[in-house]
Amino acid sequence: MKLQFLGAIREVTGSKHLITTDKGKKLLLDCGIYQGKGLATDSMNRNIGVNPHEVDHIILSHGHIDHSGLIPYFYSKGFRGSVVCTNATRDLCAIMLPDSGHIQESDTERFNKKRAHQGLPPVEPLYTKEDAVKCM
Repeated sequence: MKLQFLGAIREVTGSKHLITTDKGKKLLLDCGIYQGKGLATDSMNRNIGVNPHEVDHIILSHGHIDHSGLIPYFYSKGFRGSVVCTNATRDLCAIMLPDSGHIQESDTERFNKKRAHQGLPPVEPLYTKEDAVKCM
C-alpha cells in the first residue's frame, strides 16, 4: 500500500490523502478544499495532485468543506467513482456543497470585476452550484 499526502500539508484545510492499494485501487481519503488565502487557494485547489479519472472511491471522514469541498471539482474533471460516507455526512454535503458552489460563483464574479478594470481576462469559478448539484 502507498500513501500520498495531497493536501492539508502544514495546513488545516484542503485535506486529501491518496491511498493506492497493492492491487492498484486508488482511494482518496477526504476531498477537501483549501480556504482562507485568497487567490493562493485557487491554484492550490486546481492543482489536485491526482487525475480524478483514476480515483476509484472517495472516503469522507466527515462533511466539513475542508474535507469534502472539492468533490464537485473532482466530478467536473471526470471522477465517477463512489463516495463513501455516513448518512449524516451525505445529508450535510447535500446542503453545503451547492452553497459552496454559489459562493465560488459570487467570489469569481467579484474577482472578475477587478480583473476587467485591470484589462485582464475573466476566470472561471472552481465549480458552480450546478456542478455541486450534479455530483450529488
